[in-house]
Amino acid sequence: MAPSNALVKTGIGAVHESLKWLVEQGYVKEHPGLQSNGASSMLHSLSSKGQAALRKAGAAVAIECPDPSPAMARVASDTSGALYMGEELRPFTGRAGSMDAMRHPSRFGENLRHPDGSITPVA
Repeated sequence: MAPSNALVKTGIGAVHESLKWLVEQGYVKEHPGLQSNGASSMLHSLSSKGQAALRKAGAAVAIECPDPSPAMARVASDTSGALYMGEELRPFTGRAGSMDAMRHPSRFGENLRHPDGSITPVA
């Protein structure tokens, strides 16, 4: 989906008239939305009729999107077919002693910053 003013910024002439025609013909759907500053905006997405017209014309439509919803969660697309186990989310189990350095202070200029948050001058 894209806000119509984003299409205007691309330099496409007469985009409002073309977009209005596509909506009237049922190729594009309009959805109310909000901009990052809180202002209202109209969002546009390709309808199933629009997708079918593109396929007929030989264009590839990447994803069949359902009607957008503010509560719709983003879902990652896994094309491998393998079951995702989330290995990278498991607790760190590095080798013994690999995190010992985290117990010692770090030097910042003429001060030592300790892991407990205290700061002492270098002696």
